[in-house]
Amino acid sequence: MKPQLSRFTACLMVMLGAISPPVRAQGRPEVSPDEHKVYEAVLGLMTHIPKEDPHVTIFAVTLNSKCGKDAYPSPLANDCTFLWMKPDSANSVKRLLREEWADMENSTWSDFEGKNNVSVSLREPISTPWKHKLIAPGDGPEKDWESPDETIFLSRVGFNQKKTEAVVYVLIFSYMDQVATAGDYFLFRADNAGHWEPNGRVTYFTDKDQSPQ
Repeated sequence: MKPQLSRFTACLMVMLGAISPPVRAQGRPEVSPDEHKVYEAVLGLMTHIPKEDPHVTIFAVTLNSKCGKDAYPSPLANDCTFLWMKPDSANSVKRLLREEWADMENSTWSDFEGKNNVSVSLREPISTPWKHKLIAPGDGPEKDWESPDETIFLSRVGFNQKKTEAVVYVLIFSYMDQVATAGDYFLFRADNAGHWEPNGRVTYFTDKDQSPQ
């Protein structure tokens, strides 16, 4: 299953350059401390950037699963956000993940789907392997951050009931030829010490494989 991104480039331009935001990120609820730990775990895996001293911006508002105007401030593909793009749905993406993660708990996906109905705000400090800056809707350009190498968008984190399993979606807009723009689902499980360890990754889409179908 590979979503069709017929308006992909246009969506990036709209999202990052032409939105006139009605609200600021600071007025939203914040992610939970438990989610914050998963964000640091998944961002800590991203050591692939082929550039010395890369500059990475992280969007300060989580993605949501809405379409059209209701999705603001999430970026859009085919008029819906990147979690599941038309004609996909939450159920079809769940089936895709089940093909790789047969033992993923039902409660984990239910929590993920429910939480991502609404966007919330991220907060600092966030530990990352590279220099980063949180950017909120309506932020103007700052010196040294006008041309980032990547912009990262994060979903809410879905947990199982015991909070020993977690699913998070990471969308990366890359501005480097060597790195693809892509959206990936990650599965984490907590070890005996309570640290989140990667347990699977499924690439939902990448702009490098948009061949005609």
